[in-house]
Amino acid sequence: MENINALEVANSPAIWGLAAIAVAAVFVEIILFFRLARRASKIGEVNLTKKQCNRALRAGVVSAIGPAFGVFIVMIGLVAVLGGPISWLRLSVIGGATTELTAASVGVKALGGDITQALSMVELSNAWWTMTINACGWLIVTWVFASRMEKVRHKIGGGDSRWMEIFSSAATLGIFGAFCSEYMVNGVRSSDFKVLLVMAVSALSMWALLYLSKRYKWLKEYSLGLAMVAGIASSMIF
Repeated sequence: MENINALEVANSPAIWGLAAIAVAAVFVEIILFFRLARRASKIGEVNLTKKQCNRALRAGVVSAIGPAFGVFIVMIGLVAVLGGPISWLRLSVIGGATTELTAASVGVKALGGDITQALSMVELSNAWWTMTINACGWLIVTWVFASRMEKVRHKIGGGDSRWMEIFSSAATLGIFGAFCSEYMVNGVRSSDFKVLLVMAVSALSMWALLYLSKRYKWLKEYSLGLAMVAGIASSMIF
């Protein structure tokens, strides 16, 4: 098994075919949700015109460009180490780009491997399993608690939408801070300050983009992706 090229297996036609089945189901869901939204727009309580629906659709498409650009950049890294089919599948169905990369890293590290190096079949399999099991938690939580989350939101925010924005932003900062902390600590311990410089460039880029987006509203949707590009470019330079 050790002589088998794991990436060749990961990119084999059989894996592409299996991944395509799940992604096709996602496309069917998109069509169904779109039809339901059109029908709901004609209900008396909503009563949106076709023009208003089209404007909302365009706004949604534009809003999705920025996050999708960020996902695309991370997906390049996933494809390089885990293969195209599983990356396409995970990021099309339920996965988040950063979460999937972290889960794969944990799976490989559990076997004493390094995701930046060529993987064996066992390491690749473990990475796939870790990504899948990690996503199962989201599904279970959504199934059990989704109907109750509105009550939780009101209890936490007290009906104050501004407070909920602050709470969500703080939670996001904590999550990404946890992701970055390992690299920061290792960089300081090994006196490798290039990692800290890359993080500083990314943070400053994000701040600058958000500042500019106050004047150029269209820029806000691209901020995440552009900040990631700046971070990747700085890592190549440093």
